[in-house]
Amino acid sequence: MLAGMRLYVDLFEVNPPFTPWMFLPAVAFADTLGLSPEVVIHVYVYAICLLGLGFAALIVRMAGFPEKRALFSMLPLFLALLVIFPGNAFSEREHLGVALLLPLLVMMAWRAAPTGGRAPSLLVAVLAGVCGSVLVLVKPYYALVVLAPALYVAWQRRSVWMLFAIEYWVIGLACIAYLVAVLYFYPQFLEVIYPVLADTYMRLRVLQAVLLKYGPAYLVALYMLRFLRPGLALSPLVTVFVLASLAATVPLVYQAKGWPYHAFPALSLMAAALLLRETQLDPTGQSPSGMAMGTAHKLLLAITIVANAIPFLPSQKPDAGLVATINDTVEHPTVALIGSDIAAGHPLTRMVGGNWISIYCSDWLGTFATYFSQVEARNGNQAGAEHYTQIANRYIDGKLAELETAKPSLIVVQKGDTLWTARLFGRSEIVRFMQDYHQIAEDDAVKVLLRNGAGALP
Repeated sequence: MLAGMRLYVDLFEVNPPFTPWMFLPAVAFADTLGLSPEVVIHVYVYAICLLGLGFAALIVRMAGFPEKRALFSMLPLFLALLVIFPGNAFSEREHLGVALLLPLLVMMAWRAAPTGGRAPSLLVAVLAGVCGSVLVLVKPYYALVVLAPALYVAWQRRSVWMLFAIEYWVIGLACIAYLVAVLYFYPQFLEVIYPVLADTYMRLRVLQAVLLKYGPAYLVALYMLRFLRPGLALSPLVTVFVLASLAATVPLVYQAKGWPYHAFPALSLMAAALLLRETQLDPTGQSPSGMAMGTAHKLLLAITIVANAIPFLPSQKPDAGLVATINDTVEHPTVALIGSDIAAGHPLTRMVGGNWISIYCSDWLGTFATYFSQVEARNGNQAGAEHYTQIANRYIDGKLAELETAKPSLIVVQKGDTLWTARLFGRSEIVRFMQDYHQIAEDDAVKVLLRNGAGALP
């Protein structure tokens, strides 16, 4: 985009405009100063995490929560939830959205149980609404994460007017402004991109895998809310975070893709709720909190949080030997991918100083179309099968033209994507084109092919 390519015209981006908008300032800043975009993005994300947590802490102080001293003492743990817990979801849209959601959730708890006649000022409410709008703008599904605790606040205060607080108006206006901007600046997303996504990517669901991957540890975390402090009702602060987490499971199950970053809002907010539960004060003094809790309870709490962090631990970073081999063989290569996983081509292309040749981030469209053509054929829907076959054929035609025009120095082949590679290499034109390439490197995930005579280093 900074080089002048037009979003949704020259680039087939599957995400709505807000996603590139989120990261464009950091990338533009890096480009201006000649810095690595990856380094600046990391600094940018750390700053957002500190901003979200710092603003939430400020609201805790203004609200005068009874447990505020304990909360301040645990700020390092809450920061760890934002910068260590995310693992491979670090810097994802959901990660930034959750970090900026914290002030809004804390303010909701304040509205649910005002202390000493205090109430948020107009400025604080507006700023919290602006922060909270980010997660909703990332994906509209996450409006539920705001709605669920908002309904709780209205019920707790026995007033429907609480649903019309200024922060919700701010979120609503931000969403309307965003929709108008999309319709004006990027009508192609709704007219061209979204129908393709709805017909392919959004149809693919792996619900059973999602439930098995995230369900057990999440259910244990829910149980731990009671086990940690038996007999003590959830405070408004804990309740707001629990409801937000439960609401975040709805988009996770609805999307049913299984990507860890899809689960990050639900899992991270539940982990935060567990820490808040630990700090909760018991007016009767029968349930010790914070440092007064027994070692066994603290250990169980830590194990529960770590168990929920396990999905974020695996790294998709390319093998160091693979990168070294490429760098020793060719300088600043042009790169193409045969495979549906974006991680097969990125960040490898950046790590070898390469230039990506395609308007697509991967072959996801051709792969999904091939898969659904087989599904529809098995279901006896020949019209549907033909529809997806035509999509796959058009994609292959476009990919072949792209390859023949660019003649990339490197072609990365995703080894596990056998469905797509079999479909693609079923075309004789692709086979003939690939005869001009030979393998130079391989790891568990990909094979790397170099064009004969391309950029060999002395």
